Amino acid sequence: MKRKDAKEIILLSILIILVSLIIFSPYLINHMPLTYGTDIKPQWFEFYTEFKNLINQFFETKQLPFYSWNLFLGNNFYASKSYYLMGDIFSYIGLLFPLQFFDVAQILETLKFLVSGLTMYYLLSCFGFKSKVKMIGAIAYTFSSWAIFYSGQLSFLSFYSWMPLYFAAIELYLKKGKKLLFPLTCMLLLFTNFYFFFTLSFITPFYYLYRYSLVKPNYKNVVKDTLILVGCYLIGICMTGILTIPTASYILQNDRVGQFSLQLFFNQISIYLHELCARLVPNYIYIYRTNIFETASHTTRELCLYSGVLSALLLPQVFSDKDKRYRKNTLIFYLFLNLFLVFPVFSSVIHGFSSNSFRCTLILIIVQIIIMSHYLEKIDSLDIKNLKITTVFSVFILLTIIPMTAYIINKPVIDYVNQIILFIMAAFFVVLNSWVILKKKSYLLLLFLLCIEYSLSGLTLYYSRMKSEGISYEFVDSVTHVLQDEDNELNEFLENIEPINPMQYYRTYIPLEPIYWDFSHNMSLMVQLQGTMTYDSTYAPSFNKMKKIAPQVKDYESDWIFNIKDPEILKFLSVKYAIVTDSEQLPSGMNWRLLTDNYRSGLLVYRNDDYRSLGVTYNQIKKMNELEDGNSMSILMSHVLCNEEDYSEIQQVMKSSNLNELENVKYAGNHLTGNCYTDDSSFLVLSLPYDAGWNVLVNGTQVKTYDVNGGFIGFGISQGENQIEMYFTPVGFKQGAILSIFGFLVYGLLIVYELLRNKKIRRSVYD
Repeated sequence: MKRKDAKEIILLSILIILVSLIIFSPYLINHMPLTYGTDIKPQWFEFYTEFKNLINQFFETKQLPFYSWNLFLGNNFYASKSYYLMGDIFSYIGLLFPLQFFDVAQILETLKFLVSGLTMYYLLSCFGFKSKVKMIGAIAYTFSSWAIFYSGQLSFLSFYSWMPLYFAAIELYLKKGKKLLFPLTCMLLLFTNFYFFFTLSFITPFYYLYRYSLVKPNYKNVVKDTLILVGCYLIGICMTGILTIPTASYILQNDRVGQFSLQLFFNQISIYLHELCARLVPNYIYIYRTNIFETASHTTRELCLYSGVLSALLLPQVFSDKDKRYRKNTLIFYLFLNLFLVFPVFSSVIHGFSSNSFRCTLILIIVQIIIMSHYLEKIDSLDIKNLKITTVFSVFILLTIIPMTAYIINKPVIDYVNQIILFIMAAFFVVLNSWVILKKKSYLLLLFLLCIEYSLSGLTLYYSRMKSEGISYEFVDSVTHVLQDEDNELNEFLENIEPINPMQYYRTYIPLEPIYWDFSHNMSLMVQLQGTMTYDSTYAPSFNKMKKIAPQVKDYESDWIFNIKDPEILKFLSVKYAIVTDSEQLPSGMNWRLLTDNYRSGLLVYRNDDYRSLGVTYNQIKKMNELEDGNSMSILMSHVLCNEEDYSEIQQVMKSSNLNELENVKYAGNHLTGNCYTDDSSFLVLSLPYDAGWNVLVNGTQVKTYDVNGGFIGFGISQGENQIEMYFTPVGFKQGAILSIFGFLVYGLLIVYELLRNKKIRRSVYD
């Protein structure tokens, strides 16, 4: 590394940390936990806590963090939480800090901003830009609207921070034939977040051909060159097999996959009007606030295109570029990227053939900054007329778009005063940046303006969220210690209520508002409790069947928020206790008995005297497709509800007329054991979500498992005493591990090949 570059990188790092501190200052000054982000309180906090517990469990017991008994009804943590944190290297870095979660999150966000800036600086170095241009581009990328808005979605920002390396690897391959970085970045990004990697992979062929057309003199070797890069891509994919194969097996069952939209245009014109101005204004300030472009849907509300007004000013330079090849190819590619904003059907495709979304704009932003840097490099030869027209047009849009939109949607413009002020400020920065380019042509001034622009907008966002949604450290400490002060204190209390409890599996009903203070549906993770509610988009896929036959399990009419209150379902789920502040909070229709009215100085603990074991045998059967609408959920306890293709197999083993329970239940880590006696062969149903990863042994012999009773696990047992053993390994883990070993071996061979090749090239140069 050159000495000058080292100085620039140090300065860049200082600027990033400084801007980060300014943005976070409302929380730092007021000594409040950084809770910005829609899901950081109700999801990330709890999931990270369980992740930490499972990692600690691994070091203590040597059991891999596959299964979580505390996740909603028990679930495959390894595959389901790969979307959130299992493959994210920053999740493991966070474990090194013995701090409260929100402090760790703040440190990691700052670190990710720093990584974003440095990786973008490296990408722009691969393009050969000047150091000051690289600094401006790096800052523009680090604090773009996408980075700031999604900073509270931890794995989103992780993916974003590494992404420039992917584009740098493509550039290195095209210009120098270097291959080693590309498989490595593919592995890193796919481990971090498969959702965005799918989007990135979809765009890659188009970006690759765009850059190929500009870097290479012709297409003579395009097939050969492309196949080599595809091979490198596949090596990177293979290296992640240990996580991605189990994840794919799990996620492809999720009901969000396949929600493909064939909608050609958005129904609301305000979406297109928002797209018109979103590159010019830090719109994250008003998303989820008073917003004239409101769409009532998070998928179209969250539009992040802003990467500083400087990029918006310089983008139109491409229209008058004298390099015809660059102008034509860049325009075609950039307009192609914008098709995903115009047509919902394309947006749906790029997001995994699910519902349409604007999250793909992270790629648009990186392309915008590359184009901006291209013209910053030629600041002395810009098309002045183009710049002046762009400035006037931008100011016109910023000053008129809100009144025009208000007129179209028939809303009083006075309701959007704060938004108007923001747009006027953006217009001021447009004029100021344009003046600096025209009169001063100073990179340092442009960098200074960009830092001020980002600092002010980021500070405004975080200050407003702190004022409206901020909580204190004392509140976090209180809400997480309502039920216990030490880990497993509540479980120890419950186990000691009845001598038989250590040999039973049971769940506990706890109301959201009075006990958890409406903080999160995932609070059971904070107290290591088997609860009955969750907010989780990656819940057990088999539970979709329960959601279908009993839609009352949903909370807030959401497809991934559940709060089970139906008494028959609670009985089926082996709910044994309830902890409330008032008896009126108890679910009706259950046989509750008060055990104590003074747990932790006033909490009421009730026992369900109709408690049934985790596992119960059945003597009646019914096909799921024969279930009628409006059926009482008591049928869950009287009949095996099965798929039509399993009906005859299950019926054949249901010979006993008696109902028997699973006893002596022991569970921990990735296994469960118990005993069940029956006078004849029978069928045992456990109220654990069905997952093909469960390997069930009855008296040492593996048995087939079935998906029954709305997504739960069942299997046949023999006459007499049955020793049940269940071991969990995520589906695809073993195959994925083999694929990873293969991928790393091939990557090792690629390293050896490249070293020998480079040695040969150096030798030929010397000769």
